[in-house]
Amino acid sequence: MNPIRLPLAFLLCTCFLFTHSGNFAADTFENSFKVAGQMGLMKFVIIPAEKQSDVEFHRKIVKKICIKGETCFLNFFTNSENAPERLPLDDRILAEPTLMYKYSPKHRNEIEDWSCRLKLPIKSCF
Repeated sequence: MNPIRLPLAFLLCTCFLFTHSGNFAADTFENSFKVAGQMGLMKFVIIPAEKQSDVEFHRKIVKKICIKGETCFLNFFTNSENAPERLPLDDRILAEPTLMYKYSPKHRNEIEDWSCRLKLPIKSCF
């Protein structure tokens, strides 16, 4: 084997593991939601049914997925019927919305539209 290849391979492997080590860590938050897909700017997020009314849980996901200062549109759903989590979303998933999140740096606004089915103490819902 070429004496330069082995150190180079080791260096590349080390760099990859170093830069992606957070992706391999066992994190219960990371494994508790799934981005089912994306259509344009809109991302569809599936969360556990037991977290559907947890406002802070939703906000943690928003911070994890959205890049600060960039347009971000997220639609959150639960999947209590264990329907396939892919696009187009199954009607059973579409029947369980929790939050529609919109952030626009152009308009300088952030909007959280919560589902009325959650019965959260908010003024307006969809």
